[in-house]
Amino acid sequence: MKTDKSRRKFLRVLPLGIFAGMAGVLAAAAFRFLRPVAAAQREAVWLDVAPVSELKGEKPLLRTVLAERSAGWSVTLEEQQVFILPAQKHQALSSMCPHEGCNVVWRDETNNFFCPCHDSAFAPDGERVSGPARRGLDPLPSREKDGILQVQYQTFVNNIKERIPRA
Repeated sequence: MKTDKSRRKFLRVLPLGIFAGMAGVLAAAAFRFLRPVAAAQREAVWLDVAPVSELKGEKPLLRTVLAERSAGWSVTLEEQQVFILPAQKHQALSSMCPHEGCNVVWRDETNNFFCPCHDSAFAPDGERVSGPARRGLDPLPSREKDGILQVQYQTFVNNIKERIPRA
């Protein structure tokens, strides 16, 4: 008779145990995959741009890097354009206009950067010259490692005077 009571108790507790296990698995999955990736948690990544020996001349050089982009919990790889200024110790500038984020172009005929979206103009060193942009082009951290120029790609909040990195 005692065996029947313990078996019944086990059969009553079994569904609760299964439910608790499933809830634990779902909670772990939600924590791992649904939480936003905070920029502060991620370590800054150095991205290869080009061999330094290829970066010569007086004009800015447009190069592409493959950078991570975070949107909530999603992280994707995207090609981003940067300008390298060989005459200024290989300073790297973001190609995004700080006004609304359009890609700027280099114009040889006027010797400046130009945003085709809203007509902002920037000096050869990236400083703002005219237009609705409130600041110059955003400089990016750069370094030379083993003969390769590397940058830390980042984006900044648009349409403000201060340079505030996006989270």
